[in-house]
Amino acid sequence: METPVHAPFKEKVRIEITKMREMDFKTRMGYIWEYYKYLIIGLVIVLIIIGSLINTWFINPPPQTALFISWNSGFAFQEQLDDLTDALTEKIVDEKQNETVIVSMSISSDDDPSVSMAMIQRTVAMLAAGELDIFILDYAALDEYSLSGFLQPLDDILAQIQSINPAVYDRIKDAVISASIEEEEGVTQERITGISLSNNPLLTRLDFFEQELYLGVSATSRRDENVINAIIAFFE
Repeated sequence: METPVHAPFKEKVRIEITKMREMDFKTRMGYIWEYYKYLIIGLVIVLIIIGSLINTWFINPPPQTALFISWNSGFAFQEQLDDLTDALTEKIVDEKQNETVIVSMSISSDDDPSVSMAMIQRTVAMLAAGELDIFILDYAALDEYSLSGFLQPLDDILAQIQSINPAVYDRIKDAVISASIEEEEGVTQERITGISLSNNPLLTRLDFFEQELYLGVSATSRRDENVINAIIAFFE
């Protein structure tokens, strides 16, 4: 029995149901798949997408970034970076919050310009999005990043650390480093933009190699409280 092409929708449904009632199970399944397979495939895809979105948004949402550290100089094994991540997570992240600390190695390769360019583009994109909080740099990079406007002056942060933890501030004040920043177009000024990590208490405890490293704070970071707590954790 063919379904009339111009039959009203309800009449088409009635005819289809009547037709399938007359079929055995195997024939009915074959008929449904033959005539409705694209609709079935489409519905399955939609259900998978909806299920994935529900899982991502409500059941198992990905953790929010509490702090992002870009390790841009020196050398460290991934295991050491993981240990640093754990140590900072313990100090910064509330166990009740779905948050995470990220310490990411972002060292350019002199042998591969494409890798260096990709790293630069990634850094600029993260700065523009306000998703990068702390840099670990050598002195040359600290000077370059300060003049490029990547780093913020640390006066306000240091004042807050002094108020929160005077003992830590006393350790930090002798480790601060000044570099040139552009206050206005063509006008530069020396400001505190870095903190030396030589013989740093936290890195020493975690068996990092002794290196000339400096901590700088991203000019676009929006997680001031976590940045301050991280700096304190480095020097406690």
